Amino acid sequence: MNTNALKSFAKAARIQLVDAVGKQILYWGFSQKGEVENEPTATQGGYVHRGEVYNDANVLPKWERLKEKITANKDAFKDVAEEAAYTWFNRLVAIKVLEENGFIDPFLQFADGAQTPIALQNAKAGNHTVTHPTLKANLQKSLLDSDEEKAFAILLINYCNKHPMLNQVFGRVNDYTELLIPQNLLAPNGVLYALNDTNQVPAADFKEVELIGWLYQFYISDKKDEVFKGFKANKKARPEDIPAATQIFTPKWIVNYMVENTVGKIYLDFEEDSDLKDQMKYLVENETEGKGALIDDIEQLTLIDPACGSGHILVTGFEWLYKMYREQGYTAKNAIESILKNNLFGLDIDDRAMQLARFAVLLKAAQQLQ
Repeated sequence: MNTNALKSFAKAARIQLVDAVGKQILYWGFSQKGEVENEPTATQGGYVHRGEVYNDANVLPKWERLKEKITANKDAFKDVAEEAAYTWFNRLVAIKVLEENGFIDPFLQFADGAQTPIALQNAKAGNHTVTHPTLKANLQKSLLDSDEEKAFAILLINYCNKHPMLNQVFGRVNDYTELLIPQNLLAPNGVLYALNDTNQVPAADFKEVELIGWLYQFYISDKKDEVFKGFKANKKARPEDIPAATQIFTPKWIVNYMVENTVGKIYLDFEEDSDLKDQMKYLVENETEGKGALIDDIEQLTLIDPACGSGHILVTGFEWLYKMYREQGYTAKNAIESILKNNLFGLDIDDRAMQLARFAVLLKAAQQLQ
């Protein structure tokens, strides 16, 4: 895994997405100081904004929620831009990971001979899953007007809302983040171009669950540098800044050492003749005090990470627990269900990291069933 290429991709993606989301906030009538400068007004069956009439009545309540966020404090513009940008980055990466692992039909992948997502190409041929009358009409109009950015935005929002896993992990796009979907996703050398560029993110990397953690660390690295620069100037960190300042991706060998000498040891005390012992490269042998096993059943072996970040320790814990369950005679499906129900738990102050942790564990679970 070429982490230098991943770092360049993630840092560039953040810059592009934050800038694009910021422009969307301005478009919806807010200044960078959080002032309301242009407000949409209701009309029959829709709204009027900047002199144009639109047919989507669901926009106004979303705009009101955006107004609450933007006018909350003097830093809200920047915070909302960061939040929405990363929300969309999460979803795009997740879709690409699912796509490259064969869990979904191609969606973001570029069509042959064109820098256009297959989802957009299919929609031009009348193949899409947009069923809401207003959205369907808007999609058709956008395609007729050759407004590909708007058409793709409709397709992406619809896909995120309808896909069960994306919906469960990242939530529905039915709030103000829908209004802030970047309008430069299809730009030359934009985020989608980079996601499909194997020089930036090789196809093989998408099959590595570890990719999620690396991308998260690199994405927030500039934000982290800003926070630490503030510390040097005796600037107190705000609650919104703490996640970026405290996240760090733990290398795999360290994670393996931690898991093998906790989960691994507990299991080996329970199953003394386990063949898995020979696979634990980082296990530290020591004399036991004859206290016996701490568990009576594999379901009692609990791993909790109280600062799980993007879930690297949880994923490695899942890998070992899965092997242990299989050694105990569980089927793949039953092993996975029991692990997710009984064995793995994670906490973090960063909601976005928690989303990635949940996604990473579910992805690892799905890979076992392929």
